[in-house]
Amino acid sequence: MNDEVKRISQAIKSRDEAEMLLRRIGDSMVRLVQIFEKETKLVEAGQIAKATQLTQEKTDLAATYLREIELLKSNAGFIGQTVPVLVDELRRAHQTFREILSHNLRVVATAQSVAEGIMRGASEEAARKAAPQGYGANGKVAAPSRGGRPVMVSRAS
Repeated sequence: MNDEVKRISQAIKSRDEAEMLLRRIGDSMVRLVQIFEKETKLVEAGQIAKATQLTQEKTDLAATYLREIELLKSNAGFIGQTVPVLVDELRRAHQTFREILSHNLRVVATAQSVAEGIMRGASEEAARKAAPQGYGANGKVAAPSRGGRPVMVSRAS
């Protein structure tokens, strides 16, 4: 059993352990907020490539945060009784965290929608230009050019 799994399944047995866990969760939220804010600014500035460079760090931090939340959930009774003030502070911080995340998700979704619209428009324009524009000298419809390439929009990002 690796250290991460042990930490998740361990029981919190002291006030110090409870405080350390809540501190780690708070630290994870702060670091995630910093990344979300940076990503939001980059996307709003149109620097999508730079924003995508934050993905791995964001994924790693989110995984750590979720593991710590699971540990909190599995020890909620003890932690709630031992450090109720800190739990309330974490709840309030979590609400702010969710609002920041929601804003980030809206910005990223808007950017994705705009990018898809641009790609769709470019594809339609390319198809329009490649379509026959009339009849050739021999009275037949001019053949479409063979140089055009299809445009694909990936929704996997």
